[in-house]
Amino acid sequence: MIKGVVLSILASCLFGLLYYYPVLLRPLSVVDIFCWRLLTSFPAIIVLIVIEKEWSAIGLLFTRIKQQPLFLLGLLCSSLLLTIQMIIFIWAPLNGHGLSASLGYFLLPLSMVIFGQLFYKEKLSFLQKIAVVLAILGVSVEIYITGAFSWETAVIALGYPIYFMIRRKLQIEGIAGTFSDFFFIFLGCLIYCIFSYDLSKVMSDIRHFHIYIPMLGIITAIAFAMYFVARRLLPMGLFGLLGYVEPVLLTFVSVIFLHESVSAQHIISYGLIWLAVCVLALEGGIFMLRAIKRKRIR
Repeated sequence: MIKGVVLSILASCLFGLLYYYPVLLRPLSVVDIFCWRLLTSFPAIIVLIVIEKEWSAIGLLFTRIKQQPLFLLGLLCSSLLLTIQMIIFIWAPLNGHGLSASLGYFLLPLSMVIFGQLFYKEKLSFLQKIAVVLAILGVSVEIYITGAFSWETAVIALGYPIYFMIRRKLQIEGIAGTFSDFFFIFLGCLIYCIFSYDLSKVMSDIRHFHIYIPMLGIITAIAFAMYFVARRLLPMGLFGLLGYVEPVLLTFVSVIFLHESVSAQHIISYGLIWLAVCVLALEGGIFMLRAIKRKRIR
């Protein structure tokens, strides 16, 4: 279990590094950075599949595509939703919206709880109800004070649950789903680069960022590898609880390295949302302690 915890935290640290990484690739555009990330990370994902010996899952994926044409449409939709999220992940820290994006990741567990209740009739516990109320209050205060709610926060908090619902409907969990998303995005980036880039542009990028561009793919692949191994080693409750580490790190990167700050008008709304996340984390901690206690009794 300790190994799983360490790997999960290290994966979150690498995703935190990737949040700052676009700054190192200036003056490349968001689209340039996005394309380079996919073009360099997809081969690394293939290596990960080879190491994990998951080719049977990939073969089954292509068999389903051949047998069910509409399944391909669902996969493309899943890839498109992930593309939007990955572009925001790059765009936000480059344009002074790192904190807004990190707030979206803080809201994500709460939105997952709400989506589960609305679409899958999952029951809310007492603490989950408190967390939802606090989050709604936080969002309401934000809208009342500023007259709006950050679009990037909303897209992250609402877009990811829709993405996960589509993957659940398509039954493409695990590394096969990741391969599918990265495969179609990789093809899109490759086509875009063929028609939009010339050889001098590619050589110029590689010459100026000869270390940073390859490392972008390597870090992405290592982060995903640690994430997958941790998910396999850890109980679901503890794995979900450790998921709160990443938005904390993204906030840390935004404040310390991107020099963003929470203005006075956002303190109340952000505070309510962060408090809601703490309530969910408390529930997760209680759940894990009870699970460990039951295991010891047996």
